[in-house]
Amino acid sequence: MTSMNAVVLDEWGGDLTVRQVDRPDPGSGEVRVDVRACAVTRTIENAVQGGLSDDPALTPRVPGHEFAGVVSEVGAGVDLSVGDRVLAYFYLTCGTCDHCRRGEANRCLRFRGWYGVNCDGAYAESAVLPAANALPLPEETGFAAGAIAADGLATPLHVCERTGVDDTDSVLVVGAAGRIGVHLSQLAASRGAHVVAADIDPERLAHVDDLTPDTVVPVDASGGEFASRVRDATPRGAGPTVVVDTVGDTDTLGDAWEAMAMGGQVVSLTTHHDRTFDVPMKEYVVKEASFLGSRYATKDQVVRAARLFADGRVDPVVRRRVGLDEVPAVHEELRAGETFGTTVLEP
Repeated sequence: MTSMNAVVLDEWGGDLTVRQVDRPDPGSGEVRVDVRACAVTRTIENAVQGGLSDDPALTPRVPGHEFAGVVSEVGAGVDLSVGDRVLAYFYLTCGTCDHCRRGEANRCLRFRGWYGVNCDGAYAESAVLPAANALPLPEETGFAAGAIAADGLATPLHVCERTGVDDTDSVLVVGAAGRIGVHLSQLAASRGAHVVAADIDPERLAHVDDLTPDTVVPVDASGGEFASRVRDATPRGAGPTVVVDTVGDTDTLGDAWEAMAMGGQVVSLTTHHDRTFDVPMKEYVVKEASFLGSRYATKDQVVRAARLFADGRVDPVVRRRVGLDEVPAVHEELRAGETFGTTVLEP
């Protein structure tokens, strides 16, 4: 067995180190993929900290799930071929329950865990992936864009389709400078919506402003009277019809709820274990409002996200490209809140 370089986590919440490990061989129903690009993100940092699972039996672990690459070896019973370009699906699912059979793998009833948590991931030169999780990457989509499509655009696509975002909507994106936020802002605007992009400092707001169309209005979420300023940024001051929270700050979410239009929808993407958003039941009736959780994306949505990049309808945003040796330092920055947007590992 040959060796390769990888980023390894020895225990949940511990330090990431770069070292040589055995290059994995695919088993039955699996493929080995040469990793060409893997996003380094807050979702993965959450996993590193044990936010998805803290079972010590699952470590040591190679993290990383938002990746694209080229199939280099196939196991028995696999229809894919060496040389196929693929991007990865995050969830490990059964494929046979009612939801999986309906194409709703994100709602799998016999959920088996997360790629990069319950099995080794893609912070490495090569990664083994269940063939069912290896989805086709269009030739027109670059590998970095494919890595972003795997979650950074697939999740926004799921949100937009879950809420029916169209040209009648005003969408407030909380945390708009992040990889989810900036791609959601672009996507909602491409569907005809007016977008209010909220973040907390001038650099982040300028980042969003530079990368989105004129129908996206940046708003500073750190100042006073946030609810009033959000309403003022929407057509006729009616407030947003869809609020998408990518941050989980309950004070900001409370202001967004206050600003929201009649019949509005709030969508939460965060999985903070210790935070609760408490609204009196009467307010749901008075506003005829909805609070929705949004759980990743379907496999079809991941593939269509890659096609959106290929067709030029949304632009992939990469702020920085790094090698394996730099990944631990990027995670330290994520932990300290010192970076935003998408950093892409190119092993």
